[in-house]
Amino acid sequence: MQELRGRGMNITQDTVDGHYILHLDGRFDFGTRKTFKEAVDAASEENSSVVLDLKNVTFVDSSALGLLVISHQNLKNKKIPFYLLNPQTYVKQVLDLANIGKMIPTYQNLGEIPKGSPVSSGVSA
Repeated sequence: MQELRGRGMNITQDTVDGHYILHLDGRFDFGTRKTFKEAVDAASEENSSVVLDLKNVTFVDSSALGLLVISHQNLKNKKIPFYLLNPQTYVKQVLDLANIGKMIPTYQNLGEIPKGSPVSSGVSA
């Protein structure tokens, strides 16, 4: 498992059931954009779906939301499925207010994420 560190957020990476999972831990904000972009770029080279595990994310700001949208578009262009996993209540509320769930499917546990599915249109569970 590889770990990337940014200002206020750590990202660890692993593969489970054919999904490349990025475990985010801490504040997802403007200061972590470079670390996040590097992690998603590396994940996109793995030729499997990319899952952001948000269980340990305590805060998101507008730049994080923008990064999610850009990442979604870049992965969609590469035909790589992209999912969000297990956001805390506060983070889920921010994602919902920004309508991120209409773009990027959000699930509460890894078992709910479809295996080998095509790029999603944004239908949430």
